[in-house]
Amino acid sequence: MTMAEPLVEQKKEFKIDSTDRQILNLLIANARDSTRTIVKKLEGVGIEMSERGVGKRIARLEKLGIIHGYTTMVDLKEVNMPILRLITVKFTSPKDFVTRLDEMKQYLSAAPYCDFSARTNGNIDWIELKFFNNHEQAQQEEDLYRAWFGDIMEDYRSYDLDIHKMGWQLFDENDFNRFIQSTSKKEGTETIPDIRKKSK
Repeated sequence: MTMAEPLVEQKKEFKIDSTDRQILNLLIANARDSTRTIVKKLEGVGIEMSERGVGKRIARLEKLGIIHGYTTMVDLKEVNMPILRLITVKFTSPKDFVTRLDEMKQYLSAAPYCDFSARTNGNIDWIELKFFNNHEQAQQEEDLYRAWFGDIMEDYRSYDLDIHKMGWQLFDENDFNRFIQSTSKKEGTETIPDIRKKSK
């Protein structure tokens, strides 16, 4: 038995609680927050915890692989990356589709300007987010990309985005319901009934 095996089993059984979720959300918002800062922010939402307690929780989340690492958010315009382009693709199916799709994935994985790419369901088959220094650069990459992989593309569309929000937080079903209820009350609308409760 390797040292990793007990950890894998432990991870399967482990579930984060509301305090873990609060700590993770604080780190997602600012990974440089010290344990002292996190303690103060937790106090603001009614969670009392020592710096040592916060440190232990973070260490456990790291050990279990729930925290994979830490990253830095930058102002894209200030670092000359103002063009955010959303790309959608609908595939065609040539005989060598699997091989060609794999080659496209390898290209996107290596491309420094591709932030995100994924297979989708519905009217489109693929979606991507790419960042560029300027429109000319974005157009050059688009022309080359379509020339290289156009044989598996039935439809290709691109949209330049004006970012309103970038970032996310962890939440559970209770958090979701509280937010929906609060927003519905604010907007003066009724919430969508919980179909699952009626079906029981």
